[in-house]
Amino acid sequence: MDTRPNQTDKELALRRYFEIVNRPSAKTPVLLLIIGTLFVLNSLAHVSSSFGSEAKTAWFILLVGLGLAVAGVVQLSSIDQRYKQALAALQPQPPDTQIDAWFHESRDCLIMHAKNRLNLFGPESDLVNPLVIEVPTLDTSTYGISREDLSWHVGNDSVLRFSVHKFIIIYLTERHLAAYTCDYNFIRDISLNETTREYQYQDIVSVATYEWSSAFTLPTGQKLSTSQIFRLSVASGEYIEVRLDNDQLRKMTQLEEVPAIGADQAVTTIRALLRDRKGMAA
Repeated sequence: MDTRPNQTDKELALRRYFEIVNRPSAKTPVLLLIIGTLFVLNSLAHVSSSFGSEAKTAWFILLVGLGLAVAGVVQLSSIDQRYKQALAALQPQPPDTQIDAWFHESRDCLIMHAKNRLNLFGPESDLVNPLVIEVPTLDTSTYGISREDLSWHVGNDSVLRFSVHKFIIIYLTERHLAAYTCDYNFIRDISLNETTREYQYQDIVSVATYEWSSAFTLPTGQKLSTSQIFRLSVASGEYIEVRLDNDQLRKMTQLEEVPAIGADQAVTTIRALLRDRKGMAA
């Protein structure tokens, strides 16, 4: 866990919450215990019935087996102790409700920040709530975000939460579509890799969600979806795109579904607006 100085109490609490503690592998000590036990059982069968050099060999194997078994037990105990100490170091953890309250507060601040970055003032300041697409990420290539800040946590309420999100915040004004995108580090409460874009409605050629699928088909006949994409494209060839779901997240979290919020609503709303605008223009 990042222990750099001058972190706020909130950041430290979030780090404890999102810190992933994996139990060390017990493969080697278990193997030692099994081999040692087999040696002991095998040698006990020969100790009482052997004489001379055979008896000495049996006793030697017995001692070696005991040594291996004891080493396995000691290592297992050490692994368990280190794991419990690592978990204890993450206490106390904030409750799930506090994490959600902090995230919603940060999200609201980010929406206001997006509005300022897009210079939506004056008549634009009375806009309805923007469309917000928030997508969790564990992409280690995300510029400016360290690996240790890319994390997730399944709360006591069984809800999956992430420490880093990709945001697309879209304002639909009377005259144009204004979009703000960023990578948001919830732990450090900072937005990175920001972009702002404005498009006239007549220049938008498509807005959709679509999926990349592998060639593999499940026995049920369903396609194995590899990833789902949200994309808004304009006539110049420029586009805004975010990956909504992918195999990396599912494999790392061991969960079938990873939440992405707002994409379907954004597609429906923008499509309806474009139909109205282009219908009026016609």
